[in-house]
Amino acid sequence: MIDAISFKDGTFRYLDQRLLPLQEIHVETRDHREAIEAIKSLAVRGAPLIGASAGYTVVLGVNSFKGAKEAFPAYFSQLIADVEASRPTAVNLFFATKKMKAVYDANFESDSLDELKAKMTDEAHKIYNDEVDNCDRIARHGVEQIKRDCADILKTRKLNVLTHCNTGTLACCGIGTALGVIRLAWKEGLIERVITAESRPLLQGLRLTAWELEHDGIPFISISDSSSAFLMQRGMIDFGVVGADRITANGDTANKIGTYAHAVSASHHGLPFYIAAPVSTIDITLKEGTQIPIEERNADELRTIFGTQVATPTTPVLNYAFDVTPGTLLRGIITEKKAVVGSYETGLRELFTQQ
Repeated sequence: MIDAISFKDGTFRYLDQRLLPLQEIHVETRDHREAIEAIKSLAVRGAPLIGASAGYTVVLGVNSFKGAKEAFPAYFSQLIADVEASRPTAVNLFFATKKMKAVYDANFESDSLDELKAKMTDEAHKIYNDEVDNCDRIARHGVEQIKRDCADILKTRKLNVLTHCNTGTLACCGIGTALGVIRLAWKEGLIERVITAESRPLLQGLRLTAWELEHDGIPFISISDSSSAFLMQRGMIDFGVVGADRITANGDTANKIGTYAHAVSASHHGLPFYIAAPVSTIDITLKEGTQIPIEERNADELRTIFGTQVATPTTPVLNYAFDVTPGTLLRGIITEKKAVVGSYETGLRELFTQQ
């Protein structure tokens, strides 16, 4: 396994994903402000990994507090606000900060600050470990769903799968969400080849997913984002599976920009297209995708590639980080509890009452 993040003896360690695959550099910090910047700058990225990193970032901030206990509530409130401002779309981040706030609410009055810090550290570790377990369960449910939906093809040959962005160990804390499904499907002999879309403008598919697949020895080929429809037309893709940064109550899904185009093409060609994500990615308080805040990032992410200018500095740019795929285009949403197929309004809500 690749260690994308870890936390030991008060130190947060992360693999700077902006430099992959050409440089593999791990950074260690005890400064919560540096950890926040790592999340903002995509040195740490991927919804589940952002959530776990947010928990550890809160711990860093709490550990750095040296004042009197009566000054801690105001400090903690600002710390949470700063962490939550780092990435507005990924709901896992808010899931993690909500968990950390619950520890504070339950223990601040009765505990010393040292006791509170220890409990918050335990909670951050639990968030991380839960994500590892979630990935394993998502993978199993995903493989079983694929076996059902692609049974006719599997009678004669293995499958070719499209994925977008990066949803593996680098984006999660375990084997991955969508890439975890692919890994297990490959292990069980279902996959012929993975087709990974480049994922412009930051090339997470080309740089990161390709790197993980090569690391695992899984056959793959990388394509430009705009190629997937043509490959579907030629019968070179059998299904698609991607991750998510936020899923609303009706199954609308925010994911890395370019996902919607793949889903439209898959629907047109009659191919199953899945979302694989933990329940923590589902925001049941939002009815539909139009309510999801979509992050617009710095224009230079498009105007430059790894520091090389490819457009004039004055070129107008619209750089959305995510798009929203309507639930009507999805074959199913695969979670650690089950694969939800059909009525998302009912099926997704049931996940929150299911033990």
